[in-house]
Amino acid sequence: MDYVSNGVKLFYTVIGEGQAVVLLHPTPCDHRFWLRAAEALAGKYRVILPDLRGHGQSEAGEGAITIEQLGADVVRLLDELKVQKALFGGCSIGGYTLYELWRNAPARVQALAFCCSKPQADTEVGRAQREQMILQIRERGTADFIETQLEKLIGPTARQRHPERIAEAREMMLAMTPAAVVAVQQGLAARPDSVETARGIRVPAFVLAGGEDPASTPADMKLLAETIRNGGYGAEYTELRDAGHFAPWEQPQMVGRMLRRFFDSVVG
Repeated sequence: MDYVSNGVKLFYTVIGEGQAVVLLHPTPCDHRFWLRAAEALAGKYRVILPDLRGHGQSEAGEGAITIEQLGADVVRLLDELKVQKALFGGCSIGGYTLYELWRNAPARVQALAFCCSKPQADTEVGRAQREQMILQIRERGTADFIETQLEKLIGPTARQRHPERIAEAREMMLAMTPAAVVAVQQGLAARPDSVETARGIRVPAFVLAGGEDPASTPADMKLLAETIRNGGYGAEYTELRDAGHFAPWEQPQMVGRMLRRFFDSVVG
């Protein structure tokens, strides 16, 4: 199904019925990242799975794809579906978008589940690395970039246990145009620091880390949970020691059960 946000046509799909749950995927994937994990939720919840702009079947629009834009797209989707308040989960850039959602539309948020999505902005070194990736993509396309991402984002345990799924992830990633990949990298480099945002969260929160994740490390995610708690609200922290940055993709049944238990604890 399609909807329009700021003149850009975006795609989403819905599984199940009940209280709304919105799950936001990482880059360079699309809504299919969440399909297996969503099976644990669809028996009780209306699971809304958008393709973030520039990913999957969603158009990219013009210029950088910023976290601010992605947050506005999610609010527009809630309006389209007449959802006043929802439970949210996000992985990587999907989690970064949840920080933006809390900054700008906290009344729409019933609970937040952050999967491998640290609150800190890019360091100077990180931004320089993204600039280098952008130059390489503009010169040679996305093939090398995607192979590097597959190696970096999917943990070694998952690559060993489920080598056949690497091809599935590669297919998702190759659906992105080089221009969209560049636009997302530009937006990620410019994303705001969300540590203070995390300190101000006032809804139930669940924080998941992958023990094999080099991008949002267990230390990063543990700090996120502590930051939310220091702000005066509870945050549950869990680490999957044998998962990487794509933990919900690598262990969908396990993560699906975790999210089901967390969301059930919120709604009863």
